Amino acid sequence: MENHGAAIAELPSGALLACWYSGLHEEDRSVRILCARGSSEGGSWSQPWTAVAPGDQAIGAEAPDKSLGNVTLTVTPDGRVWMVHGVIQSRMLPLVGEICHNWVCGRIDARVSADEGRTWSRAHRLVDVGGALPRAELKPLGDGDYLAPFYEENAQRAFLARVSLTGGAAALHGVWPLDGRKLIQPALARQDDGRFRVYFRDQGRQGVYAGRFDPRTGAWSDVALTNLPNPGAAVDVFNDGLGRFVLIYNPSNTTRDVLALARSADGVHFTFGCDLSLPGLEGPAAYPSVTRGRDGAWRVVYSANAKGRIKFVRFTSAWLAKCFGDKG
Repeated sequence: MENHGAAIAELPSGALLACWYSGLHEEDRSVRILCARGSSEGGSWSQPWTAVAPGDQAIGAEAPDKSLGNVTLTVTPDGRVWMVHGVIQSRMLPLVGEICHNWVCGRIDARVSADEGRTWSRAHRLVDVGGALPRAELKPLGDGDYLAPFYEENAQRAFLARVSLTGGAAALHGVWPLDGRKLIQPALARQDDGRFRVYFRDQGRQGVYAGRFDPRTGAWSDVALTNLPNPGAAVDVFNDGLGRFVLIYNPSNTTRDVLALARSADGVHFTFGCDLSLPGLEGPAAYPSVTRGRDGAWRVVYSANAKGRIKFVRFTSAWLAKCFGDKG
């Protein structure tokens, strides 16, 4: 079984919720979205349960899903949990059968839970553009809306969207594509000036790219290659609380053998810190998703052992300082 595309959230009760897609292999009809509930520090976890079954059909979708994909989780101030996830939209032709077999038929659905993820509403279709898929955590904009990073598999293009998570259905209120570059799977970290640093997976495997986005104007700027490698794999990023950006990434242009941490003050020039996954024991490791809890510690989930399982890690500011060799 393959387990991949995970997300992590801290619930109002203090417990953790992790969700991911699982099946015989990516893009297969057997794929479902599983969720598990963990203690606040992640020391114990429930048995996974099926949150979204194969063959689900969102409101507004033309047919049942052929398969399911990447998951993101957002907890809104009213205590509800929103799941935004990818699907492969099925399309059947007479005599031919299924013609959508991969992520170029991707779409994005959203559903909500009022009981901390135990049960979910029926999904609504959020983005009905061919190849659209989510990857990283949505970020609050301070006015009740969220900035949602998505990408288009077929066009190999990143975009950001303003999303409202109210009522029974999420809704888009603006979409800003990053044109002219084949960069996907954007991950966001807020700057002090209200803009966002955005980091991208590079299908050309030159390295991790970084840019800036201003949600007040919808303008992209400063897209440049960082000094970090990228093997055509997803990254995630967080602020360390001291004005620096910390990237979780695969430190190679060729393999996903290990996940590591690197830190930057300017968002472009990074210094290596330490490994996050266990070299030789958990590789290939990929697709990290990070969130910070109310206790100040960070929680990360990622795919380990070549998508064989989902791994959880929690670390504190003190551990992070040790990772980067900071002197107390």
